[in-house]
Amino acid sequence: MKKGEMDPDRALFRALAGDRVCDLIRRRITLGTVPGAYYCINGFVDNAALQRLHLALKDAPAPAPDRETLLSYGEAHVPFADLKEVNTAQEAAGEVLRGVAVLTCRGFDHYLVLDVRSYATRGIQEPEKDRTLRGPHLGFNENAVASLVLIRRYLRTSALRTERFTVGRVIPGEVIVTYLADTGKEKVLEQIRRRLREADVPALSMTQETLADILYPQKKLALFNPFPRVRFTERPDVVAANLMEGKIALICDNSPSVMLLPESFFDFFEEADDYYFPPVTASYLKIVRILVFAASVILIPIWLLVAEHGEMVPSSLRFLLAQEEFSVPLYLQFLLIEVALDGLRMASLNTPDTLSNSFSVIGGLLLGDFAVKSGWFVPQTILYSAFTGIANYVPTNYELGYSIKFCRMTLILLVHFCGIGGLIAGLIAWTLLFLYSRRSVDENYLYPLYPTDKKALLRIFLRGRSGREKQLMAQAKKKSR
Repeated sequence: MKKGEMDPDRALFRALAGDRVCDLIRRRITLGTVPGAYYCINGFVDNAALQRLHLALKDAPAPAPDRETLLSYGEAHVPFADLKEVNTAQEAAGEVLRGVAVLTCRGFDHYLVLDVRSYATRGIQEPEKDRTLRGPHLGFNENAVASLVLIRRYLRTSALRTERFTVGRVIPGEVIVTYLADTGKEKVLEQIRRRLREADVPALSMTQETLADILYPQKKLALFNPFPRVRFTERPDVVAANLMEGKIALICDNSPSVMLLPESFFDFFEEADDYYFPPVTASYLKIVRILVFAASVILIPIWLLVAEHGEMVPSSLRFLLAQEEFSVPLYLQFLLIEVALDGLRMASLNTPDTLSNSFSVIGGLLLGDFAVKSGWFVPQTILYSAFTGIANYVPTNYELGYSIKFCRMTLILLVHFCGIGGLIAGLIAWTLLFLYSRRSVDENYLYPLYPTDKKALLRIFLRGRSGREKQLMAQAKKKSR
């Protein structure tokens, strides 16, 4: 330490505002004959790790500033922790706030960072939204390191690459970019790296959603585009499968959801069960999933068009029309039910488990027989709205469900006021204006439909090995020869 410079221990204590932080642990210790101290946050390091660190440092000999660095000293006497050096008190304070321990020692003007973190986190049980009938029942938690370990259990290969980025100029947050070597996505990778480095945000306040805003800046018309920009999953097997197909995964600390890039519109219809069932069964389920979801978009607008132009309907199909008298226009009935379903859904999220059964009964009565007898709705509107309400949950992505809801509500209004011309114009507008304009990090949102890739388009409906899996098999065959 040079003359006139502040002692590293005092400098770090001041940088952490130690006199005003109640959960800061500061332990003075003598390294041989040299005084030192280590800092950590209470709760980020468990008692066993802290005791082990204290005993290792207490029994260590005195360091020699003229012959070794703190890093070499730590490597010799603290073999159970990842180590690195930082030069300033501000850097060391940032490391302490991340959860690691920092050692200071008299005679050294730098700091030793010891990664002995042990967060209190949830278990790795299967996520509620992404359940499977077969396969592993594991899920990520809010610890980025634990999530990375789960991915490595599937991809035990030296080809797995992991890059750590710090995002947030006021409150730094950790983001880990994960991919397999030689994916052919170098342009996308470089774009992601550049946007993460240049990110000018105070903090990752909403974790992965803030991260999505960094990677996909929303400008002008894109602000009104409800279609999802990225795909999220909480399953390590899904992440591993996508990495083998050449995609990129972003793990955000404090979030159990892992972001997958780049994604097209059709990727949101994939589920883990597609790979745990035989190809014929998986292909059938995927086709049904796509058809049901497509029906949820056009079923109500087409029925409304038929109902409002009943004179054009053949007598054999007149059973489709509303037979009861109604006071509320049909289009308004559908819109009211859409809003009511969202209200009931939001209320169910805040309903205690002990009252959930009672709430279900009340909701069923409100939108069931009483609603029809009161004259507000006809049975057909209840039936079709119930079908589309359930179909919204076919994909695992909530944003996609709501984007289709907005599309359906727009088509209902256009059909009522403009007839069949409004239906056609609405479908064209949604397809071109929103889907075509949405790009997924340098790739078109409608790929492989546009630009057309026949093989990739066939794989949407028929399951089979694709992309990275074929490359890995080819590499394995070459090595065996």
